[in-house]
Amino acid sequence: MSAIQKNSKTGVLGAELETASVPVSCDQAQQIARDHYGFSGRATWLWGEKDSNFRLMLEDDTAYLLKILNPAEDSLVTSMHSLALLHVEEVDPGIPTQRVILTRDGAADFRFVADDGTERGVRMVTFAPGVAQRTARQSPLQRRRVGAMLGRLQKALKSFSHEAASHRITWDLKHAAGMREVLPTFADVHQRTRLENAIDEFEEAIMPIMNTLDAQVIHNDFNMENILVDMTAPDTITGIIDFGDMVHAPRLFDVGVAAAYQIGDEPDPIAAMCDLIAGYRSECSLSDAEIPLIYKAAVMRLVMRLCIPRWRAQLLPEHAQRLTTQSASVWAQLARLDAIPRSVAIERLREANR
Repeated sequence: MSAIQKNSKTGVLGAELETASVPVSCDQAQQIARDHYGFSGRATWLWGEKDSNFRLMLEDDTAYLLKILNPAEDSLVTSMHSLALLHVEEVDPGIPTQRVILTRDGAADFRFVADDGTERGVRMVTFAPGVAQRTARQSPLQRRRVGAMLGRLQKALKSFSHEAASHRITWDLKHAAGMREVLPTFADVHQRTRLENAIDEFEEAIMPIMNTLDAQVIHNDFNMENILVDMTAPDTITGIIDFGDMVHAPRLFDVGVAAAYQIGDEPDPIAAMCDLIAGYRSECSLSDAEIPLIYKAAVMRLVMRLCIPRWRAQLLPEHAQRLTTQSASVWAQLARLDAIPRSVAIERLREANR
């Protein structure tokens, strides 16, 4: 067993990512749809980081997403995700989240025992239209609309609470120090030093004031795969999906995470981040003091995108290529950020917030 495997058992890096998606057969997925939802259709497996996901296509071409959750996910966490979707739909039905399909018994989710003997949660939702933002043409207007949609979602979730909201997950920036466990696996000293410096800066800026930051339940994974846009009019957002990394945390972390992903392939990463912040500012307020913290949160998310796949690739070598496929582009994003003087970057972000 490697050092990283041993360290993962300490709880600093979360157990929810220590296993790959545990497959369920298409036949069993179709049986679940018939027995619990009264739907007869064809199930097609979709890749998921942790869960077994299926597109269920009915005879009338209506599509649903059947999510059979990882055995490691606690039933309370499953409940939180389902209730959050229902809450957003009630508070702001204009936000294009997937709609929860209740079971025949009126439940938002339920537990069952799979063929392999594991007990797992199940949820069915509508299949959101559109294509992933990452695969579509991106633009400043699109990024501003993404920011505004994040603001609306935060406002809708502000009144949501759940006893599982403080559960520990690996992708939570509150526990970013856990990334230090992965640093020894980076053989390149320059890469390792860059990551370590980012962790140091984040801790020095954030940790002393963590408990003073405005916090609530946040989406925590507002990335280009979880934002869907119209295929023919890509500036139109058609779906916000995957609430699986929800957590109670500072709301500025949500903005930093989203900003990190909006960098994409843009040659000027700060311009992309400014677009998002300008859109977010149209719905929610940010103080000047929060802007440097958002910058550090965005950098820290890039660090996590390098460290967490590296950690999982060590644990699951058979999936290493898939897990680390985006690492080169993330390093490139970090390099483009580093090419812009920090003071200049933060001042530009402040201007976008005014």
